[in-house]
Amino acid sequence: MSLFEEHKAERRERIISAARELVTKHGYEGLTMRDLAAAARVSVPTLYNLFGSKDAILVAELGRTAVVIASRIQQHGTFFARGMAAFEAGMDQIEEQPAFFRAVMHMFLTSPESGDMRRRSEEGYIAIMTANLRAAEQAGQFAEWAEPEVVARHMYGLYVSIFLAWAADELDMKGFRNAALSGICHLLVGVTLGAFHDEALARLRKLYKESPHHKPKEVRRHAAKSRAGSDD
Repeated sequence: MSLFEEHKAERRERIISAARELVTKHGYEGLTMRDLAAAARVSVPTLYNLFGSKDAILVAELGRTAVVIASRIQQHGTFFARGMAAFEAGMDQIEEQPAFFRAVMHMFLTSPESGDMRRRSEEGYIAIMTANLRAAEQAGQFAEWAEPEVVARHMYGLYVSIFLAWAADELDMKGFRNAALSGICHLLVGVTLGAFHDEALARLRKLYKESPHHKPKEVRRHAAKSRAGSDD
């Protein structure tokens, strides 16, 4: 890398870091290019030359998050363990910077200009999940009738719907994590085979047992009989 490219990369990183801090303090609407330029110690034209818009700056941070997630997936271990490593890496990023990720979600919902960037960002996360599912398919641990990319898109869509509930303060972080993991495991149990299936099912059963709303089947049957008796 040339000295020019090194300086360019350093400025980009400084800008992204400043944007992260400003968004955390002031939210998406409070992030202005003028304030960002001052915080990053660059000129406003430099911001536009390097990124083009404040939306692009926030999406660049999402790209960095995707790289972190991908780096956490080891080539050894079970397919479920690899998927869990990616899931936990993503949740860790959100837990470390909740205000930033709420601002990103607000951006995607309110900024028409962010549509193409959002779709490119989504494709990166979906590709990470698809790669693991395709590897499972090659190892005979994925149903022949199912398509890895389609399942990955369903998993991502489910995750984003729960992400939205958390961003709207309808779920706390623990609720976000458990709901997302439960939904993903329900999907995986239906399309995986062998060890992949067994591990996903075991985690799902564990989540059910730990849920405050969980009632063992025996209790549910007893309650149903009691209701039937009272109706007689």
